[in-house]
Amino acid sequence: MGSVSYSAHISNGKSAITSKSKLQGVAKHNLRKYKSDEYSSNNIELLVGTDNLYQDVRNVYYEEFDDVVKKYNDNQKREDRRIDDYFDHVAELDQDMAVEIIFQCGDKEFWEEHEESKDKMYSVYRYTLSRLRENLPDFKVANAVIHFDEASPHMHVVGVPVWSGAKKGLSKKVSKRNVFTPSTLSTILQDKLREEVRSCFRFNIKEMIGEKKKGRNHDLSVAEYKIKQELENLKELRFEKEQTSKSIDSAKRQLKVLEVQYSEKSGELEYELTDKKEIAKKLDNDLLIKRAVVRVYDDEIKEKNAFLELIDAIKRMIQNYLPLQPAVELFANTVERGENIVGGNWNRGILSELGRLLLSFKEIVQAGFCWFPRLMKWNTSMGEVAPVFRDDPDGYSYKLEGFRSIETKAIYRVENLKDEICSENRIGTLEQIQGSIDMLERQIDKQDYKPDKDLRK
Repeated sequence: MGSVSYSAHISNGKSAITSKSKLQGVAKHNLRKYKSDEYSSNNIELLVGTDNLYQDVRNVYYEEFDDVVKKYNDNQKREDRRIDDYFDHVAELDQDMAVEIIFQCGDKEFWEEHEESKDKMYSVYRYTLSRLRENLPDFKVANAVIHFDEASPHMHVVGVPVWSGAKKGLSKKVSKRNVFTPSTLSTILQDKLREEVRSCFRFNIKEMIGEKKKGRNHDLSVAEYKIKQELENLKELRFEKEQTSKSIDSAKRQLKVLEVQYSEKSGELEYELTDKKEIAKKLDNDLLIKRAVVRVYDDEIKEKNAFLELIDAIKRMIQNYLPLQPAVELFANTVERGENIVGGNWNRGILSELGRLLLSFKEIVQAGFCWFPRLMKWNTSMGEVAPVFRDDPDGYSYKLEGFRSIETKAIYRVENLKDEICSENRIGTLEQIQGSIDMLERQIDKQDYKPDKDLRK
């Protein structure tokens, strides 16, 4: 036989809802319209109504009594007997304007052992509410909510008792006394509804609700029930406080032990701290030095990369001018023989291959004279020189007139340097540049070469 408890508590006495203020108090409690460490509005489930229980009750009044009140007022000849608002009218009378029923299955001890099944009570209480409405149709439910934030999950149902048997006044009235009779309380709430809840509870929770005991089974009012719940909460809080106090005492003892240990170790710790500060200082200095070295390496890498880019540019230039090598060779041979260059001037519109090359490198010395320092130079006793030509008046050929110093720009006669203008003294040739580049690349590959500032210029 099952031993799980079942209870249905009706508001009466001090818990009776006999005024608007008491109705607002019920609404505040049931829907958690306040801040609390023990209760949470996030842990309740609304089955009927809205989060405004007070207005839910008013709406039941409007739905149930508007037509009745209108008919009653139409039959009144005296204005003072008319009822403007039946909700306000009942609130001023010394009677219950609404009724609250609290359903609970299982006590605190039971739910401590069945914590994992608490959420299944949603189905049980939803079924309980449907059977209440069917078995007690004169109780018009305005709001119903399940509380899962307390020790035992339970359901608050607030509604209006509507009685239609009045012979005087309104044909339909609010009357707790005529709806919740002793027979109704015993037969419906404690017998019939209990049996139906037992079946649903057994199906969902797999446990049995106990049989109805002899004597009073609805002796607790809603107020008494709430006081009982608060006492249980208070008992639990006192237990938690006791455990917390024990934890504090234990923490204090541990703190004293640590204080003693700290006192004994303070000198040693101070020495270790000083030593570690010195180590940290040394590491900081090492880090600064290494960062400086890294910056030097970075600068060297940037210089080397820039030099390699210059070499690549020179190599590309050499590649571009290699096809012109025969014409350059012809130019050098002609200069060394002291001969004029025929077909080099463009005035007649006839240009040889050498003429087209000279046109690209031609630089004017003065009117009628030109030279080609970028094309070929010779290393002589007067320094590096390049040939100076006179433009032939006929506009067709160049005549060798002398040599000009690359550095001082002084001009020397052909006879003065004739013996030094030879192939052995040529400088700045494509072959020489290519050979220098190849040598530099071989040295760089061996990582033995570091370009000096003069070369990088």
